[in-house]
Amino acid sequence: GGRRHQNMTTEQERQVLAPFLDRARTGGILVVGQVKCEIEAALGRPMALSSVYNLLHRHGWRKLAPDKRHPQSDPLAQEEWKKNSPSALPKSARTGRSKAPSS
Repeated sequence: GGRRHQNMTTEQERQVLAPFLDRARTGGILVVGQVKCEIEAALGRPMALSSVYNLLHRHGWRKLAPDKRHPQSDPLAQEEWKKNSPSALPKSARTGRSKAPSS
């Protein structure tokens, strides 16, 4: 157990994450790629993306908002399409064996 192979102390990690925390408080979005670049600059060497996610998890960061829609989506156009789209697609021809075997 423990953090025998740590890259930075917990306090150093907090210092690197501090600017991202300030942006998040004002409604900013955390981009893991940017965090990764900052950590690599602080360490002076590359770091695995999984290690960045572990670091964020260690400091209580989690994904708060699901991305269920595209940022450029148009809800009005989607509703219009739902209203004017064909109600049913044509059925395909039934193939294969019938339910009852023929005598």
